[in-house]
Amino acid sequence: MTHYEKMLEDALGAYQRQRDHYDETRREIENATSTATSARREVTATVGRTGELTELSFPTSAYKRMAPAELASVIVQTISAARQQSMAAAAELMAPMLPPGISAADLMSGKADVHTLFSARVPGFEEGNLP
Repeated sequence: MTHYEKMLEDALGAYQRQRDHYDETRREIENATSTATSARREVTATVGRTGELTELSFPTSAYKRMAPAELASVIVQTISAARQQSMAAAAELMAPMLPPGISAADLMSGKADVHTLFSARVPGFEEGNLP
């Protein structure tokens, strides 16, 4: 085996390992759920990877003593906390795969400046001259 063949074999091996890692991370993100429970345990909410509510439960009978508006507020806050946990978990899984200087949390929340991201990495993006 020549030196160049060895380099090519090593590069292909590295690519395959990276691809396997990407596929595993994608599966983890797709199957992820996050659960949050309110401070006084009135409500527990579970959300899927995109933040959709998949389960809502009342672990104690404390919710029975709450006014409807108060219970509604606790439900909304608990679902929001579960969604934030879901986004943070997905961002943590994605972070190692992103280029340096790109925040996974900002990307997940829609705060990342995609124009800046691509203009630095895609020739012609800045001028709108994409191939």
